[in-house]
Amino acid sequence: MTSSYFARLVLSALFAVVSAPFLSAAEPGWKLHAIDAKAEYPACAAFDVNGDGKIDLINGGYWFEAPTWKKHFLREVEVIRGRFDDYSNLPLDVNGDGWTDIISVNYRSKSLFWVEHPGEVIKTKPATSWTKRQIDTPGPMETGRLADLDGDGDPDIVPNCIGFACWYEFDGGKFLKHDLPIELAGHGIGVGDINGDKRLDLVGPNGWLEAPADRVKDRWLWHPEFTLTRDASIPVLVHDVDADGDADLIWARGHRFGLYWHEQQLIDGKREWQKHAIDTEHSQFHSLLLADLDGDKQTELIAGKRYLGHEGKDPGEYDARGIYSYRFLPKTRSWQRTVIHDGDDVAFGLDPKIVDIDGDGDLDIVTGDRSGFYLLENLPGEEALFSVELSSPEFNHQQPLQWKDTTGQSQVIKTPQEWASRKAEIQTGMEKAMGPLPTPDRRIPLDVKIISMEVTPDYTRVKLTYASEPGDRTPAYLLVPKSVKLNANSLHGSLVDGQGKPLPAMLCLHPTNKDGKLQTVGFVGLPTRHYGHQLAQHGFVCVVPDYPSFGDYVDYDFHQKQPGSDKPLYVSGTMKAIWTNIRAVDLLESLGYVDGERIGAIGHSLGGHNALYTAVFEPRLRAVVTSCGFTGFHDYYGGKLAGWTSDRYMPRIRDAYENNPDKMPFDFHEVLAAIAPRSVFVAAPLHDANFDNAGVRKVMTSAGRVYELLGANSKLQAIYPDCAHDFPDDVRKQVYDWLTKELK
Repeated sequence: MTSSYFARLVLSALFAVVSAPFLSAAEPGWKLHAIDAKAEYPACAAFDVNGDGKIDLINGGYWFEAPTWKKHFLREVEVIRGRFDDYSNLPLDVNGDGWTDIISVNYRSKSLFWVEHPGEVIKTKPATSWTKRQIDTPGPMETGRLADLDGDGDPDIVPNCIGFACWYEFDGGKFLKHDLPIELAGHGIGVGDINGDKRLDLVGPNGWLEAPADRVKDRWLWHPEFTLTRDASIPVLVHDVDADGDADLIWARGHRFGLYWHEQQLIDGKREWQKHAIDTEHSQFHSLLLADLDGDKQTELIAGKRYLGHEGKDPGEYDARGIYSYRFLPKTRSWQRTVIHDGDDVAFGLDPKIVDIDGDGDLDIVTGDRSGFYLLENLPGEEALFSVELSSPEFNHQQPLQWKDTTGQSQVIKTPQEWASRKAEIQTGMEKAMGPLPTPDRRIPLDVKIISMEVTPDYTRVKLTYASEPGDRTPAYLLVPKSVKLNANSLHGSLVDGQGKPLPAMLCLHPTNKDGKLQTVGFVGLPTRHYGHQLAQHGFVCVVPDYPSFGDYVDYDFHQKQPGSDKPLYVSGTMKAIWTNIRAVDLLESLGYVDGERIGAIGHSLGGHNALYTAVFEPRLRAVVTSCGFTGFHDYYGGKLAGWTSDRYMPRIRDAYENNPDKMPFDFHEVLAAIAPRSVFVAAPLHDANFDNAGVRKVMTSAGRVYELLGANSKLQAIYPDCAHDFPDDVRKQVYDWLTKELK
């Protein structure tokens, strides 16, 4: 095969948009083909291996012949420390013999090599071994992609280098290494024209390299204009998201939760970048793609979960795997998420591909990971096929590790993998009472409006509102410690004298009181409720939103409908508050002086259970403090649940579950367990008249078993002070010391 084929389908790789000549636009359905469900290779390719005009599939040590996907040996792939050393399968005719070879860029062997196609013999002997040919051993590389950096019409290798930076020029069958400024090094690499000069620039986790006129001889210029994260996706996509004529960035956290875009803006003649969250429900989006999947001439973002990148040590690694598409909505400037495939063993690996496999004019998805090798066939206009469970297991809400299968047999969860599935069921149970968590299309830009700014001896207090969703603005305070110098009339700023690292932050949720956030920031009420003010004094950046119907949110309408529908926007005030809090975390993450990996939540009473609920649905919260926040439903006033059923809480407890704790779809034993293995501090007074102490202890014992299963015993702590429904000084001191240990 000739290299021109790959100039069309693969050379753009994951750095550019993939498109296909659809006959008409239609919402795609997807048919799953398990090409090799037992494979564990993390990269793949798709091209005509044997010259018969059909697109075959490649995954590590084997190739699969179209159209029946007969498996043929390709080569022996080295195993290093339990992993196959094959982090990319980049197709390119290296030696110009008309047959496509494969380039592999690797972490554990620290090497690049190409695998030579055996040529004509493969037509009669399809299992002929391919030959591995070394290019270089420069150091560890997460993976790599192809892009024509020097503009000569040939693809070059762009490795994601750790501890060094370089690219490899492809020149007549040879690869010439060119070093780059070390600032580019780190987890995350992207290629695209950032400044509109028609040259391909390079993007790293801490800025971008401007391509010079002569990419080989001249020096690339470093621009430290933004900071992504230390685990940014490969690739970082360079794409004009909002069609305003400049290049934006789309990226994800490859080993944690979060999918984001950075909007390029020109302000007073200076290029600036505004961070926006797209979706933070999913983790391990290590690889991203852009493609027009439905033929409407609009590009979708495709993201999928990697499987066991760090042997289960990363947040959410055992959560359900899934592949999703995201469509940017210009009117709301948010993203519509569509499920391509959810559940079972299909994961996205390190080097997925988008190719029209079957020649029907639409684009299909090929993906390999440690959980198998799969083809997702695009079927425009046909309904997507998802597995439907006709009967559900029965869960013990007070013993999260116990359940009954569909035959009625008692079962016990014994592994983190099993627990991940159970955790998802807990979230589903909570949504039955609270209503569904809002989807990404409600995640509009925050559009922060500053009402006032006041400098105090310890911090700057900013009164503001932010857009939590279309048609609604949430009132809040932001407390910024004096170690940050804020820009004039702005939430943005920098650490004083440029010293130190970004600060930890807290989501501070107020208890039940008509003044809402005013109490938590120290304006009214007892000092025992001023934990937002006090944490800011301790050096935490604090955001303090009003709960709907309190403070400046007093006029919130719990009965409003979805636009153009008679359906309620929310079925509970609880879920509205959860979403408001999630958007507050988005606000914290958008601030350059906040460390997004060190964000916690704290609350007393209403704020105490609100913090727990939010943490179940907001995985970016690393530590949670709840004071006087809960007891088991059976122990709440002897099982009388009417106190939970007002509009601002969960009316479905009354309307659907008859105020009966036996009929509830979740309990606090599960709520705390679902936060595991993250850190939780419980303050449950002995004489709390609202939340029975004995019931709290039952919850702690039950949730503690989950923490033990996950090897996180020390992360769940409780104290039982000798007081009533209060958050006294000595307890808060313990809490602040604990938060300092957990987040500082």
